[in-house]
Amino acid sequence: MRIFTKAALAAIFASTALLVACDTNDGPVEEAGEKVDEAVESMDPQGPMEEMGENLDDAAESAEDSVDSMKDAAEQ
Repeated sequence: MRIFTKAALAAIFASTALLVACDTNDGPVEEAGEKVDEAVESMDPQGPMEEMGENLDDAAESAEDSVDSMKDAAEQ
């Protein structure tokens, strides 16, 4: 039983030492990394290629609607 008690005390001491070693103060590299993360998150996810693709989709739909209306007009 003494060995278990010593092992338990050692484990408690080790875990306490690890928790104390965790410092909440961020260094300059950590702060720079957080700034980069914030910048990436604030970027517009819709880039110019995405916008161009959406414009092409809209143009194709418009052309299709025009063709349909011309067919209807020709049939009458």
